[in-house]
Order: sequence, then structure tokens, then C-alpha cells
Amino acid sequence: MTSQDLIQKLSFDSDADIRRRAAEELISQSGDAESIIRAFVSGLTDSDKGVRDICALGLEQLYKDMTLQKAQAVASLITHQNIELRNLAGDILLKFGNYGADALYEYLRDPRADNRKFACDIIGLSGNVNAAESVAMLLDDDDVNVRCAAIEALGYLRATPYLQPIIAMYEKDEGVRPYIVNAVGNIGGNEAQTFLLNLMNASEVDSFLQITTIDALSSCADDITIAHRLLQSLPNAELEIQLILLKAVYTIAFRLNTSISLPDDLRDIARQAMTDEDPETRIAGLLALGHTFYEEDISVLLHEIKTDHPDTQKHILSILLSQSSAEVVSIFFDKLFDVLNDSYSQLVELLGFLVSLWGNVTSDNAQTVLESIVRHYAEMPSEYQKEMVEFLLSVKRDVLIELLQSELRSDVPQRIEDALFYIECYSIRELFDSREPVLHK
Repeated sequence: MTSQDLIQKLSFDSDADIRRRAAEELISQSGDAESIIRAFVSGLTDSDKGVRDICALGLEQLYKDMTLQKAQAVASLITHQNIELRNLAGDILLKFGNYGADALYEYLRDPRADNRKFACDIIGLSGNVNAAESVAMLLDDDDVNVRCAAIEALGYLRATPYLQPIIAMYEKDEGVRPYIVNAVGNIGGNEAQTFLLNLMNASEVDSFLQITTIDALSSCADDITIAHRLLQSLPNAELEIQLILLKAVYTIAFRLNTSISLPDDLRDIARQAMTDEDPETRIAGLLALGHTFYEEDISVLLHEIKTDHPDTQKHILSILLSQSSAEVVSIFFDKLFDVLNDSYSQLVELLGFLVSLWGNVTSDNAQTVLESIVRHYAEMPSEYQKEMVEFLLSVKRDVLIELLQSELRSDVPQRIEDALFYIECYSIRELFDSREPVLHK
């Protein structure tokens, strides 16, 4: 079937299955490139999602040397009334990179404000730094939404030459202030940081704009003294602002590979952060607790353990085992086995982490962990016991032998039977060849 026949079916057949097959075959066909591109662009408006998806794929894959022409054809769809279609066109244009942005310049002058805004949004996300001058023309647009889009796009493009004009808009254009703050944070630099620090301390700034300012500082600060200045603001801030400040402080510190110690009288804020729904806030709280955990920290540490994020789980176990006291470790592991009683997969993962961290465990903490495992062994379900046996086999065989010897002396037949199984399964010769009477029944 020729490409023209396939185009006819794609464009006019009433059966969606046939239109889909035609679009699929057209991707592998040679023929008039411009006609095929037009057919695929027209197919983006099809009522069937499968047809639309195949046409989008065809536009992405075919005719790499005609990307600008493809982008110009797709760009016409951003004026369509159907928002789903406009979004699809925007997604395709972003995949065309700089060509996608180039095809949208004319729409920055479109009579309709929503078309100007949509074109500006896509250009900002394109990363085409050469587009900044065209976008900047919209900073004086009559429509506030277009001005917001222009400010946001210049921020995404990190358009440093337009930082000063954007900052200058703050006093005269109240409706765009949050966009100004975000854009200044994205652009960054000394001037941006000075503006944001001054704004954060301004008395007339409401809580929403203050939060926006702190977030912007967290993304652009390149001097650790800024994190310390934010930390100084922590005690007198409202709780909501405290959590944002804490996250900003430790985001900056992490990015600059610098440690910041949280004063002990502020640890409650870190613990509060660790119960937040936002993962980044919880991580900030965890980092703020520093390199030693205390008994008061245990409940929030267990809360984070239950969220099942491997990186934070390993961090918690590492600090516990290498830096915290044996008393804290004992309390933590006793409570850990309680909270993991219905989560077999988490126990397996955590025991695996323990094995990998065992070389850095202090001797007192190693002994404490082993005692806790032995203490909880009998009360755990059988599948948990198997994992505990394998852990002890990996890190301290002597402790496993003592545990199984104890189980062999139990008054509960099932515990004896299980112990015999593990002795046989893991070839515990020290017990297999012993004179324990139970082994010769």
C-alpha cells in the first residue's frame, strides 16, 4: 500500500483500528515527507487516543533533518480550543528542543493572551537560552498571566541579563511577585541572593511569599553563611515557617557538601520535620539530628524506617550503629521488631543493610543488636526467624549456635523442630555432631 493510500485511511476511515494500523505502517513508509508530516499532525486531532499516540511517535521519529518544519506544523495546534490537544502539542514541541522554541516565536505576538502564555510556557521549558530576548518582550504585556509566564520562563532559562528588570518589577507589579521570587532563585548569583535575603526579612511580606522566598534561596544559595543566617531565624519563626527554613538550611548545606549542627534546644523542630508528608522535609529533619541519636529521637526514626526509603534507612542504621549509645540502640531495636512484626520485606531489607554496615559497628552496639535479635527470635513468625538465622550466620556464627542450642532445650516441640531444620539446612556441624540428646531421638 502506498503512502498516499495510508494517508487516506489515516485521515478519512471511520474505523479507529484501521486508522491506527495506517498510522503504524506510515511510520515505516517512504514517500512525500511534507504530506506524511501533515497527515501525522492532522492525526494528533483524532478522536482515538491510540491514533494520536502513534502520530506523535511518528513525528518524533521521522525526518530528523526536517525538525523545524515538523515543529512549525505542530505549533499551530497550541491555539486549539481543546486543552488536551494543546498539551500534547506542547509535549511534542519540547522533544524538538530548540527547534520547538523557534517555531513558537510568532505565537508570542498572538492576539489571544492564553496563546501568548502557552507559547511562553513551552519556550521556558525548552531550555533554549537564545529565546530569552523574545520572551523578555512580554514583561510589559497587558495580561498579568502572560507577564507571569514571561518571568517564569526567563527564570527557567537562567536569563541573567534580565535579572535586574525582573527585580525592578517587584515594587510596581504586585500580581507577579511570587513569580519574580521563583525566577530570581532560578537565575541565581550574588544580586539574586541579596534581593532574596532582604525580602525574607521585610516586615510586609506575607507567609506565602516568605515561604516562596526561602525556597528560592535554598535553590540558589552558594555561600554557607546564608544557611547559617536562615538557621538564626529558626527559633522565632512560626512552626510552618520553621520547617521550610530547616529544609532550606540543610538543602544548602547538602549541596555545598558542608555540615551544619543544629543546637540541641532546636531538635524538636527536626523531629517535627521528620513527621512531615514531604520527603525532602523529612530528610532535612533527619540530617538536622546530626551524627548521634538520642532516646527522644527514636519514635521519629522508626516513623522514617516505616516509609521504606532505602537511603534514609541505611543512614539511620549507620548513625545508630557507629555513633549512638548502646542504650539507644537497644531501645531502638526492641521497638523496631515490634513495628516490623507485620512487614516481612522490610525486615529482610534492614537485616541486609545491617550486614553491609557491620564492619563499622562499635563492639558495644554490635553486642546490643545481637542480644536484641536473640531476645526477639522466639516471638517472631517462622519466616522472620529464617532471616534472623541467616543474619547471625553472616555476622556472628557463635551467637547463632548459642541461640539454636537454647531452642533445642525448649519445652515447645515446634521450636525444637525448627532448630533441627536450621541445623540441617545450614550445616551447623558444631551442633550436628554434638551430644545433645534431642539430636539422637
